[in-house]
Amino acid sequence: MTRRFPLRTEARALGAVQIVLALFHYTLGFLCAVLFLGEEDVKVTGSVPVLLTLGYIIWSSPFFLISGCVAIIAQKKPTRYQLTSAIVMNIFSACFSAFGTIILCIACLSYVAEMEDYVWSQLAGGMLLQYLLFSSVTELIVVSILLCWIVRALKQSEPKKESYTLSESSVSS
Repeated sequence: MTRRFPLRTEARALGAVQIVLALFHYTLGFLCAVLFLGEEDVKVTGSVPVLLTLGYIIWSSPFFLISGCVAIIAQKKPTRYQLTSAIVMNIFSACFSAFGTIILCIACLSYVAEMEDYVWSQLAGGMLLQYLLFSSVTELIVVSILLCWIVRALKQSEPKKESYTLSESSVSS
C-alpha cells in the first residue's frame, strides 16, 4: 500500500486558481499579439522586444496550466510521487513567473514612459502589460504558497493506524 501524506484541501483550490490564471494569461497574450503585431505593428514594448514578451506568455501558460492540474491531482491522491511531481512543476512555474515579472516590470515601466500621445491602442497595450504583470505576480504568490504546503506535507507523514503490542512484535521476530 502506498504511503499517503496530509496535504491541505485548499491546495485543490489553489490548483484551480493556477488553471484560471493560465487561461487568463494566455487570453491576454493573444490580445497583446493582436494589438502589438496585428493592429499597431509595434516591435518593442518600451525597451523589451514584443517577441520576448509574447514568447514568455506562450511558453509560461502551459506550465501554469500543468502545475495547476498536478496540484489538484496531488491533493486528491497525495503520494510521494504526486507531491514530488507537483513540486517540480511548481518550481518551473515559479521560475517562469519570476522571469515574467522582471520582463513585464521593465516593459510596463518603459512602455508607459515612451508614450507621447494618448492613443487608445497605446493605452490598451499598457493596460494589457499591467494585467499580465498582475497575473504573473499572482501566479508567483500562489506557487510559493503551494510549494510551502507540499513541502510541509512531505515532512509530515500520516500516523500509523496499527499499533503493535510487545507480544505481537516478539511473535513476528
